[in-house]
Amino acid sequence: MTTEAIQTGDIIQGIRDSSYELDTESRLARVGLKDGQNIASVLEKYAWLYNQATVHRARDAWECEANAAEKNRLRRAFYFLLDGYVGRKTAALEDHIVTFEMDASVEIDDETIPYHKVRALLSREPDFERRDRLRDATLQVVEQANPDRAEIVARTLDTLSSEFGYYSYTDYQREKKRVDYALLLSRLEDFLTRTEGTYVRSMSTWAVAKTGHSLGALGSNHFAYISRVPEYDAHFSAERLPDVYDRTLRGMGLDSSRQPNIHLDTGDRPKKNPRACCYAPDPPGEVHLIIKPLGGLDDYSAFFHEAGHAQHYGNVDPTMPYLDRAVGTSYALTEVYSFLMQFLTINPSWLRDIVGLPEEIVEEVVFYAKLSELFLVRRYVAKLRYELAFFERPTDHERNRAVYAAELEDATRFVYSPGNYLNDMDSGYYSADYLRAWITEAMVRHHLETTYGESWYRVPEAGEFLRGLWASGESRENEEIARMIGREPFDPSCLADQFLTLGHSRP
Repeated sequence: MTTEAIQTGDIIQGIRDSSYELDTESRLARVGLKDGQNIASVLEKYAWLYNQATVHRARDAWECEANAAEKNRLRRAFYFLLDGYVGRKTAALEDHIVTFEMDASVEIDDETIPYHKVRALLSREPDFERRDRLRDATLQVVEQANPDRAEIVARTLDTLSSEFGYYSYTDYQREKKRVDYALLLSRLEDFLTRTEGTYVRSMSTWAVAKTGHSLGALGSNHFAYISRVPEYDAHFSAERLPDVYDRTLRGMGLDSSRQPNIHLDTGDRPKKNPRACCYAPDPPGEVHLIIKPLGGLDDYSAFFHEAGHAQHYGNVDPTMPYLDRAVGTSYALTEVYSFLMQFLTINPSWLRDIVGLPEEIVEEVVFYAKLSELFLVRRYVAKLRYELAFFERPTDHERNRAVYAAELEDATRFVYSPGNYLNDMDSGYYSADYLRAWITEAMVRHHLETTYGESWYRVPEAGEFLRGLWASGESRENEEIARMIGREPFDPSCLADQFLTLGHSRP
């Protein structure tokens, strides 16, 4: 198709078709149903769509559109295409990293372990020194892929600046996502200050109890083991997870047996990435909820997080225009719904009613789950600080290694390996998307608990409220949801308040 012949309808259909193929290619590789990933070939198939001329045509269509709703859709389409065009420049490198990690293994104590299995092993390995050896071995794999990661950053920045005039990556993301990162970070600095004492006291006690080592001397690789809480595993078995999920949905007026559009993949394959995830190649018609179940509280937490994505995309209004159903400029909206489902695992009533947890251990489970989440929020604030600093001097790799380790240690008190300075950085300031979602989710949860009670998950009207939000797909933005329930965007007070109770509860 020639650029001159391309119409707006062709662009939208191209986005839909290519998104389906890209998601499917990524999913099949991630779940171990393919030996490697080849996103590059899909993007080349759609070279007529992901090229400079089509991107500019999409911008022209956006800028010339008079209807406000359609203008907003075309705005999102423009940024989607621009990111896809940049992706064509980096896809082969991305594919190489994914395939390399699928095939990689580490040697530990005369044992060969697939790279993707190390994450699960770290959480279950009782030997302190062996956990350090596992960390050191995985860092060798990470460092081998770092040159590709650095080249991806370089190509991304060069394309945005030389071809589209975006000389600041932060300014580009600010414009695309309509987020003032300086303001967001300043509000989150307040969050760090408010939660500092509670976090340090609670995490220090937990770290010593689990490892016998002081918090400031522990590598971040030990957090997975510290937060594992295997003493509660019998209550969070992998076998019970589907039933717990079904009962939770039924309380909200939903029935998973009547959601054939949401496909559940719990299979265990040698090359399956252990991280739970959700793919929505064509919402609401086709959604994939993926987990490699191991059992345990952390497994339930990860599953319900991804289930939140699945319910969001699986309940989108099918009559809406495709761009409203599937194309956003950030992940900050859908992460609200994923955190909302995930944080049922810190809801005492849900733990009693649905999981069947004995009353005498409910408070302990909530304490450890909240403390683990506080660690993650503080870690992500540090990641955002680091990433903003990184893109001020993206080619100064020695400086960025040091800044990465220093920022994350300052916020979490765990020692971080500088070699992860690229591996631990998602594109597009996804760290900020998560943080925006944490803030707004706390507001939505407070609204649900105030309106329907702590057991809101058993109230069909609460489910109806959520379905109304989910139905709008990607047509709203995170901060719009905050305003809908009368809250101020970027206000982390609800988020901080839920963690400050740690100072007044067991253990």
